[in-house]
Amino acid sequence: MNTEALDFIREYYAPARVCLVGLSDPLYALVRMGQSQITPDRERSKWNHAFLLGEQRGWFWWKQTYILESDFHFSFRNIHFINGPRESLLQKWCKDSIEYACVLGMPLTSKEEQEVLAKASEIAHDERYRYPVEGLFGTLWAMWAGRLHKQNIFDMNYAIQCATYVRTCYQAIGKDPLAESTDDISNTSPERLWQSPLFTVRHEWHRQAV
Repeated sequence: MNTEALDFIREYYAPARVCLVGLSDPLYALVRMGQSQITPDRERSKWNHAFLLGEQRGWFWWKQTYILESDFHFSFRNIHFINGPRESLLQKWCKDSIEYACVLGMPLTSKEEQEVLAKASEIAHDERYRYPVEGLFGTLWAMWAGRLHKQNIFDMNYAIQCATYVRTCYQAIGKDPLAESTDDISNTSPERLWQSPLFTVRHEWHRQAV
């Protein structure tokens, strides 16, 4: 686990803030490369995943930070497949392969923070929602085809990618972070969230070369 990245995110923690991460694992590297069509310099994106910072639970100096995300995970070792929105521990994404992390926020009242997390929890507890693996590639294709403003070609009811999940929860309080973008919600990406000028709180970390 990369404790430096973990400490960084905890330092800038606030409920309902958005966290972006960029890891070097092969699948995540592919997602980052696929977003190069929409980065300002046309280089690969720093980001492969987006999630919301949820509650901190514990006592005094010992607290665990929980996140709300939409993701899929298959374990060959344990032979199980997890797919869809859910609550996880922040440590999940602070792996040794993490290269970048970012915490984004906008001015929210305590009530708005709780409403964002309530929406996220509502979706996470609705077992109909799934992370659409095919939808991920549909979004990457839309970037290269110039069709981000169109509905994802693989979109379906209860399909929700990671960045779409984040955006949906903010839309619930009338503060769409991509209100100035023409991107269809089904094609929302971590890179677009990072580019949003509506996030006035912005803290970034990157792993130092050894």
